[in-house]
Amino acid sequence: MTVSVLSDKSAASYVLSLLPTFGAASALTPEEERRLGAVVESLVRFALDNGYPNDELGEIEVTLEADEGFVRVVVHDWGLPLTSAGGDFGPLPEPLAALASEARSLQLVNLGSEGKRLTAEVAVGSSGDGHVARHHVADAPRRGRTGAGAPAAIEVRTGTAKDAEAIAQLLYENYHLSYVHGDFYRPRYLIAELASGRLVSTVAVHEGRVIGHHALMPLPGVPSAETGAAVVNSTFRGLGVFGRMFEHTLDAARERGLAAVFGDAVTIHPFSQRVEFSHGYRESALQLGMVPAETSMQGFGRKGPERRTATLRSYRPLAEYARPAALPACYRELLESAYDNLGLSVEGHAEPVPLEGDVVTANLDGARALGALRLRHWSDDARPELERAVRHLLSQHVDVVYADVDLAAVGELDDAVAELNKLGFFAAGLVLHGPDGHDHLRLQLLDSEEIELENIICDSPYGESLRRQVLEDKTRVVG
Repeated sequence: MTVSVLSDKSAASYVLSLLPTFGAASALTPEEERRLGAVVESLVRFALDNGYPNDELGEIEVTLEADEGFVRVVVHDWGLPLTSAGGDFGPLPEPLAALASEARSLQLVNLGSEGKRLTAEVAVGSSGDGHVARHHVADAPRRGRTGAGAPAAIEVRTGTAKDAEAIAQLLYENYHLSYVHGDFYRPRYLIAELASGRLVSTVAVHEGRVIGHHALMPLPGVPSAETGAAVVNSTFRGLGVFGRMFEHTLDAARERGLAAVFGDAVTIHPFSQRVEFSHGYRESALQLGMVPAETSMQGFGRKGPERRTATLRSYRPLAEYARPAALPACYRELLESAYDNLGLSVEGHAEPVPLEGDVVTANLDGARALGALRLRHWSDDARPELERAVRHLLSQHVDVVYADVDLAAVGELDDAVAELNKLGFFAAGLVLHGPDGHDHLRLQLLDSEEIELENIICDSPYGESLRRQVLEDKTRVVG
């Protein structure tokens, strides 16, 4: 049964009004119904107060299931992230801990991009019949938050594990639960990554509250790192906070000895492209279909785009020297223009750099329905391995496969690229300072019709030129 309510006050009241029907169906005594009602009301109010503290309307789902000797209560919401608690997760927050006398097995579980779930069991003396009642408080537009005026002082510093929950909540405020790196909604994940140095976060703090975030996401053995998860609370936008965080992150990248940083700016709108451009990032690849259709951003519609949309890969080189890369004939002009846009030259190499191990490696990003290949060297024996890797990824129902061809290690580049063209791969652009420190030609294969190819906004002249080259090569390869 699905119902709508107008406010958080009526949400708890309405669910409570349905309990007599559930109690009668499950043969509960008046005392059992009273205890169940107290638990349900407390869990619903906790979910609304903590998940949607400043919203008139929130979205929750309440499930009651009668089992042998107890009734299980599940309250699911998609509001502000909280750290998991209860059971093995540690102490419960006080409003939930106070329910210990009325319920058992109390837990608050963070589900990442799937929201969070409160569960509890209320003991009953009679046997249930397995009846399940679902009551859904429908989503509605949120009320806009009031501005607080310009802050007197905003501190920009390196984030720590203590900032994890605040970072997760800030990402939620901007992207709801659709951000492509879903682990950023898991405070325990952020705690571990920040403590280990696998994630380097910059935060902006006003009066003890995290109001901005920008991340550096390095990978082992790769001399470039993605920057992203960038957000500033809407109250504090226009005050130069983002620029300060950006520079702090670049300083952290230099301290780690990185050769470059990069970002993948969406092509739904030009704002993020302009921000990266203003900090010295320059485009090198157009990656079609990288952003799932369900992604949303505050200010750009709750439902997001109707089709998968593209991103522009842009780099900020931190070490400028001639790149040792060979260029395949059919993509020489595209790659030379990308290097020129980045302010880098190509010195080429007489012989490819030998790499041991697999000819081709494959990775699956199931959450985003994306596949990735890396072609590390080439020979006649490489053709069947490449075909098997492509077939395997397509069998996993990915919408897009990106193939990176190592420009320093692959001999017979023209043959390798021709084989990828036969398999349906066409140009995306240049990947700088990839695995083993090598540059790569990125190609892409589309396996979905729900990919935006027309309404792609590229803000800079080079970005627009790159868009034309990519789409022309798609026509050449696949028609």
